[in-house]
Amino acid sequence: MKIARIAILGIALGAGLLAARLVTSGSEAPVPQVTAEASAPELDEVLVATQDIKLGSQLSSSDLSWAVWPKDSTPHGVIRRSDRPGALEEMAGRIAKAPVYSGEPVREERLIATDRGFMAAILPKGRRAVAVPVEAVTTAGGFILPGDKVDLILTKSTGARNGNTYTSDTLLTNVRVLAIDTTTAGEKDEKALPPTQSATLELTPDQSELITQAQQIGTISLALRSAQDSADDADDQLVGGGVNFVKYGFTSQVSTRR
Repeated sequence: MKIARIAILGIALGAGLLAARLVTSGSEAPVPQVTAEASAPELDEVLVATQDIKLGSQLSSSDLSWAVWPKDSTPHGVIRRSDRPGALEEMAGRIAKAPVYSGEPVREERLIATDRGFMAAILPKGRRAVAVPVEAVTTAGGFILPGDKVDLILTKSTGARNGNTYTSDTLLTNVRVLAIDTTTAGEKDEKALPPTQSATLELTPDQSELITQAQQIGTISLALRSAQDSADDADDQLVGGGVNFVKYGFTSQVSTRR
């Protein structure tokens, strides 16, 4: 009886071992591996700044260099060497009309090709830049910044015999401030504004004459306009009645209406 049991147990054990071997050999079958060969991206070279370039700076060849860039991800508008191999020499001498930071691709529309100064280069055709002496108290407490729009107010003494009395007239409206002292719109976030001594304004030739004459007879104050009231397409205007000037004993009036 014992011999029969041992025989049955042996047969069962052998069958189990055989089944386990078959399962193991089946799971170890090699799995085919698929390898995809990634194609190398097509490269190009773009013109970049080698150091920070400030607004109004004149570029030299050492400020620029070529940098390898994937052609598919090249930003629109940058200068590529495949299109303009001589661009590095061409851009040298141009003036930056916006800041360019180190490693940033250079765009030609942010540079000015001119041998004039920065202010003359950015001034629109038919306009004049006129500096007006001002103080913080006459510039909205110092809150007027380059790029803002202002109204110009003339305050003058009437010359009355019974005491000093003053009148104020708004001469111009919606005038763009180009600079406060030597700080322009592109630099207002880069350096602290000193105590205000002058504001450079963008004016027409007629307005330039009016403001230059008005400075001789009174104090000019700048009134800051709101952003909603300072649209670029809004016309700057000559307003008010007129300004009297005395020269060689004769009185004349310059009208502020147009």
